Order: sequence, then C-alpha cells, then structure tokens
Amino acid sequence: GRAFGFMPDHGQNGIEIITQYVAKPGSDEIVVSTVPFDEKLPLLGFASYVLTYNYKANNGDTGRLTYVWHGVNASAAAKKRAFEEGLVGSKDGLLVQTNQGHEPRHFYKIFKGKLLTSFTALPVTAQLFRIRGTVESDVHASEVAADSSSLASSDAFALHSGKSHKIYIWNGLGASAFEKQAAVDRFSDYWDDVELEQVEEGAEPDEFWEELNGEGQYDRSLGDDGAPLLESRLFHCLLSSGGLLKVEEVAQYEQEDLDSDDIMLLDAGDEIYLWVGYGVSEEESAKLLDMAKLYIHLEPTARSFDTVSIIRVPQGKEPRVFKRMFPNWDDNYWQ
Repeated sequence: GRAFGFMPDHGQNGIEIITQYVAKPGSDEIVVSTVPFDEKLPLLGFASYVLTYNYKANNGDTGRLTYVWHGVNASAAAKKRAFEEGLVGSKDGLLVQTNQGHEPRHFYKIFKGKLLTSFTALPVTAQLFRIRGTVESDVHASEVAADSSSLASSDAFALHSGKSHKIYIWNGLGASAFEKQAAVDRFSDYWDDVELEQVEEGAEPDEFWEELNGEGQYDRSLGDDGAPLLESRLFHCLLSSGGLLKVEEVAQYEQEDLDSDDIMLLDAGDEIYLWVGYGVSEEESAKLLDMAKLYIHLEPTARSFDTVSIIRVPQGKEPRVFKRMFPNWDDNYWQ
C-alpha cells in the first residue's frame, strides 16, 4: 500500500554516472566500479548501485536525489558499503534506499522506460522477464523465476531460451500496446544473433512451456487493482543515552510535531520517510536504517525491510510529496 507515491519530478533529467558495488566471491572485499550511465545498463541482482539524480519539479522545486539500489542477492557487505557511500555523497540532499523488485515509480522513470533488472550477468539456464508499466516512460523489465507460475495475463513477458539465442515475447491478454512494444524494443538487440518469436497467450508452442517447467497455474486476472491508499502515520524516533531506540506514534500530526532535534518517521506504505532535524547528531544519523528496521519489525503488516523504500529527508529539503502528507504546510515555519 502507499499514501502518495514518491515522485519528486517526472524523471525527465539525465544521470551521468552510476557506481556498482560487488563482493569478491568468498571474501568481504568490495569491488567498486563507476561507469557512464546508460538507460539500457542492466542492474544485476548480485550487486548494489548508487546513482545521483538532479530533480526539477513543475512547481520549481529542485534538489539532489541519491538512489541506493540493492539487488536481491547482493551481499550484506556490498549493501552496507553502497549505503554508507550514498549517505556521504548525498550530503544534505534526499537519499532513497530501494530494493530489486520494489522500486518506486520515479526510479523507473529516470531510466526512461528502458530499465532491466536481472539476477545474473550471464544466464546459464532459461530466464524470464516481466515487462510492465503504467505509461511508456515507466515500463521496466524485471527478472522473475523461470516458471509458468510467474506469468500474469496483465503483462508482457520475455523468455530467454536456456538452449539457444531465442527469446519468446509472450503477450498476456491484458498487456498494453506499449508493454508489448517495450518487450520487442528491449530484447530485439539483447544478443547480436537473437531470434525473437511473438507468442500470444493461449497459443503457446510446446517448447515455450518446456522452458518453464511445463504449463501450470498462473495469475489470469486482467486488471491491476493497485495498492490501496493508506493513511500516512508519523512517529518520533528517540535514541536513549544507553543507545536504545524507541519509536512513538504522534496522533493527528501537524508540521509543528516535526522535532528539529530528532529523527521523525513518516510511514507512507510502500515508502518510509526518515525526516532528519537540523539538530540531529552524527551518532543518531548513523542509526537511520536501524530505526527503519526496528519500526518495520514492530509494525504488524506483511512488509519487510526488503520490500519498502527508505527515504531520508533533511529538514528544509522536503519534497512536495512529503509536504502533501501534512494537513497544512508552511515553507517559512522554521525561518
């Protein structure tokens, strides 16, 4: 669920570089490589990445935004290093930590509809990608388990054969025209000698099902109900002198409940905002993720630390989406 989705602008600006963090096999040594940003650069599930984006909203709001993206199989050491360097690099700007398969829509938009996330660099068996989006600019291809149960009638899928350079583009009955087109555009040059075959749902050849462990049950619903709109909730995060963390809810909150000496947590469903007051110490700031983890652990929904995005918001740098979750917001309140 979500309150308002995180969307500081329309993702129209470019990104210059992206930094990858990978643990060397069998050790805690992290290999860091920085490469020029390319919208078609696949993000790999065994790595973490840091990229910085300068946003510019229609209302004139501008600022820096640092994304830290963690692959599902990234090591704890790679995640830690990426987050620490993202934190330093973001200085006093927005910082968003997000996880493979659970990215905010804005993340897809900065890739201009070309994002591909996969589990491995070089596939050795069949691979299945789900292609979905709400508009052309947020379409993304994300790897899912190569099994017929992963299919869904509402989207398009690309199946890489484990036996040859053949890719099946499977068009679900409810897939939109732009999802089908994005699948063709994204995978037609995946290999130099790729062979693309379009498959309509209900008319699959036997070889297609063989790659997916046989025909089985999958989600045949055509609509996407979307997550329900949740009421956002505000919490006060307190660090005792003994280093213990406490999280207390603020009922019927207002802007004046944001305490400049502390960290406040705003729960917006799929996204959790950590607002950092001017007077917060380095020690408290370093415990940002611990506060989010503690809160998610105590909070009785089906979410986990790996399914929500964590957004650090420094006092005075609040994006419009954050301000909208308060009954009244006065930009000059702390002047």
